[in-house]
Amino acid sequence: MELIDRVEHHEILDLAEYSSEDFVRKPVMQSQGIVCDFVCFEPGQAAGFHKHPVQDEIFYVVEGKGVITFEERDDIPVKPGSVVFTPSGVVHGVETTETDRLVLMLIKGPGITAKTARAFMHGD
Repeated sequence: MELIDRVEHHEILDLAEYSSEDFVRKPVMQSQGIVCDFVCFEPGQAAGFHKHPVQDEIFYVVEGKGVITFEERDDIPVKPGSVVFTPSGVVHGVETTETDRLVLMLIKGPGITAKTARAFMHGD
């Protein structure tokens, strides 16, 4: 994905795309400060546990229902309009229900993960 330094506009719902094989992730935009992705899940699909060592992440639920899961914290059920903040280093995942699609906008910062970004986020 190319880093941007200009104003961009996207009709986010036009990006919706689904696959029965796996969830669909589409990059929307990225700068040095943030990266934004659009992710579409079919019912029953999931993104397994993972963590972002440098990036904080915000989940915004565009449509559907699901659960933001955590390894060492209580899971958070989500629905349209839900916003969940996950600090860097926290192990998390995403699960849908068996009956609902789930569409998320993911915003992570910083947009770059070089050592300079780590120093910015954690004072390393």
